[in-house]
Amino acid sequence: MEATIRKRATKFRTFSTMIILLLVAGVGVPACVPAPKPTELLLGALVCRTGELSSSGESSEAALEIAVKDINGYLSSIGGKASVRLIAEDTETDPAVALEKLKGLAQKGTRVIIGPQSSAEVEAVKAYADKNGLLLISQSSTTTSLAIPGDNVFRFCPDDTLQAEATARLMWEDGMKAVVPIWRDDVWGVSLSTATKRSFEELGGNVLDGIRYDPTTDDFSAQLESLSLEVSQAIAQYGADAVGVHLMAFEEVVPLFVQAGQEQHAILSTVKWYGSDGTARSNALVNNTQAARFAVRTGFPNPIYRGKTEVERYGLIEAQIQEKIGRPPTAYDVAAYDALWVVTQAYLATGETDDIEALKKAVLHTAGSYIGATGRTSLNEAGDRQFQDYGFWAVGENVDEEAFQWVYVARYRRGASEGRLTYETKPFQPDDVLSNP
Repeated sequence: MEATIRKRATKFRTFSTMIILLLVAGVGVPACVPAPKPTELLLGALVCRTGELSSSGESSEAALEIAVKDINGYLSSIGGKASVRLIAEDTETDPAVALEKLKGLAQKGTRVIIGPQSSAEVEAVKAYADKNGLLLISQSSTTTSLAIPGDNVFRFCPDDTLQAEATARLMWEDGMKAVVPIWRDDVWGVSLSTATKRSFEELGGNVLDGIRYDPTTDDFSAQLESLSLEVSQAIAQYGADAVGVHLMAFEEVVPLFVQAGQEQHAILSTVKWYGSDGTARSNALVNNTQAARFAVRTGFPNPIYRGKTEVERYGLIEAQIQEKIGRPPTAYDVAAYDALWVVTQAYLATGETDDIEALKKAVLHTAGSYIGATGRTSLNEAGDRQFQDYGFWAVGENVDEEAFQWVYVARYRRGASEGRLTYETKPFQPDDVLSNP
């Protein structure tokens, strides 16, 4: 592992390692004390192998597998007798399934769980975790309503406040005066749509009523008919160049875009679309030709927590994940890698305590000083990621290869008083074909 990780050796001393050191020093331990037995730290993970977040679930699980290998390799290299074993369960991106899988992990003896990934899942399992002394570390739950100080949920990503601000700023700088939102009707979609509306209206824009939909649907005909009507009315008032659509979805973006591209909804292709971290770098979207072409026609930049992607360690972990899954991961997935390191350090530093409050304090303390692949992992008073930038990604077409890929188009940095957008080439417009940075 890198030099910065080696410097943290003292944080990984288990009681067994301490006994070894005392034996070497000859202090207070009889020579007849038997060699300590290896100890296994059992951790859990709730990932979305299937369902609307399957792309992210695949890459997050790959990141966790790499973390387990690296952590165990490091512990072995320093002579430690502890090792980490991870039990990962598929939540199917279903809150009810997530709760059942969490109960199963608890019965197997896990006290610390990486995940769940979506805010709806976190909301569904939070009460059980709080009541039963389980610690949840989500790498990608972002809804602002779950930013609760003192609970048993930590999140290694920022909440949606800044994502909403970044998206509103991009829409405003693109010349949007009116935006029609369409969002999945769950805790994440409602929270993000509300936050973005507030940010856009603070800039002087107008957010119309918009459309909400059942997250389980795959037939968007009724929603798209209503959306087409709202967009048509907005165009009549503001002009097509000043009207946008803001979509807050997961991988149901694919059937939605396929249906939105049909002739009866032609007006939807005449305005710009904007996305969210729920669709940013979705593998399902770029692998569906019809959906991807609609994304290219309408621009569709998507913000996502960026992490410190310019640092060497991020690139090293990103490359390993990509080797496993055949595509680049997001910062949320690399954050899962960092989360497992922090939890392991904190758990071992407490002597694998059963005191959940002591463990929470240890995680907060460790996260505050740890510099991982995504940068400094400090958490705020609500237990969410403190330092944050956002990058915008859009779908570009590789004409020569007749394929689509995600391309990096802009970055939003939050200063002390206001945020600032920087573009890779120029403000993104529909039909631009950009290359990766």
